[in-house]
Amino acid sequence: MTRQAVTPGLDLDGLDLVFGIHVGALNSLLLSRLERQLETFRVTPKQVAILWLVNANPGVKQSDLSRFFKIERPTVHQFVRQLTMNGHLVSEPSKLDRRAGGLWITETGTATLTAAREIIFTDEAELLSPLTPEERDQLYRLVMKVYLSAPNRT
Repeated sequence: MTRQAVTPGLDLDGLDLVFGIHVGALNSLLLSRLERQLETFRVTPKQVAILWLVNANPGVKQSDLSRFFKIERPTVHQFVRQLTMNGHLVSEPSKLDRRAGGLWITETGTATLTAAREIIFTDEAELLSPLTPEERDQLYRLVMKVYLSAPNRT
């Protein structure tokens, strides 16, 4: 099974052997499907992931989110700013250090997260349906192994 089957007349010149091309194409597929389904809630997949983590970690700092996602703090700040403007999160200064603030999810954010989780789990189950449960577990383990060994760029 190769990508050549998708475009039989196109010479791939070895591009089909570049792992990143396939990962990028799968990521684009996942994100575009989710973005369409999440439009109603005015959130992106990354914003949902932030809501998910804030819900599980009330008072979490943006710097922790930056480290988790391996993205720059200003980028996290933009996501958080939009979520705050849309009423999904609130940011409050730390009682110990006024320079540092924590994030909390609102009732609106919790409702959005609940609906988004359902969409995500359903979409992933559909997308991964060609794989056996063992293959899904193996795929997850391999992706996490590569991800966790990648250098942190933040």
